[in-house]
Amino acid sequence: MNQTPVTSRQKVRRPAQAPLLDRLIDEEPARGGDVPVSATETLERLRRSVHRDLEGLLNARRPWRSVPDGLSELRLSPLGYGIPDFTAGAFNDRRQREALRSEIEEAILHFEPRLSQVQVQLIDDGDLLRTTLRLRIDALLRAHPAPEPIIFDTIVDATTADVTLRPLQEA
Repeated sequence: MNQTPVTSRQKVRRPAQAPLLDRLIDEEPARGGDVPVSATETLERLRRSVHRDLEGLLNARRPWRSVPDGLSELRLSPLGYGIPDFTAGAFNDRRQREALRSEIEEAILHFEPRLSQVQVQLIDDGDLLRTTLRLRIDALLRAHPAPEPIIFDTIVDATTADVTLRPLQEA
């Protein structure tokens, strides 16, 4: 049998499962054991978990805007979790909107392994006096037996520093 060994640089992709904390939480402690759930319910729980964790990621703030020279690995460490503080930015500047869009996409790619093929798009409403930024996040949820599309309508509010995600059904 001639199999190629997996090196440390290669990532083995497995179907997503609920985070450890979600698996440890007993939603019905009075019950003697876990109730089996359907595949549909398992997928729905996974979607809710990703929604919650993604909202947490995008509402966390990194203490720097750009990575200091010589510390490129810092971005991938727990200290790199989140996105830069955007409250001083101007959403009427196309470059700043694009920079934040790019930061959000990179944060999702680095810190949400249950999603693949992540694309974050700016939704332009033409209002140059806006204090909010609207984005659409499209990705594939690593689910078993096959990946599932997942879409979020996202509002970034510069005045409150909040990021709100609303799941959308695939069109």
